[in-house]
Amino acid sequence: MYFSLLTAEQKASVISLIKSFLINDKNVRISKKQYNKEIDEAEKRIAKGEFYTEEQVEKILANW
Repeated sequence: MYFSLLTAEQKASVISLIKSFLINDKNVRISKKQYNKEIDEAEKRIAKGEFYTEEQVEKILANW
């Protein structure tokens, strides 16, 4: 129900988060190369402003 209210960017973020839990559910370790790749990708998203402030997250959660 609430998922349909999210923007495409928000949906992608939620799906990515869920996938990360599923992949690591069995304590599967990722390689150092993969870890660094994920950090680089996250830093690029942050540099482009693709993140939520604490206040934004609080407002989103208040509407759940």
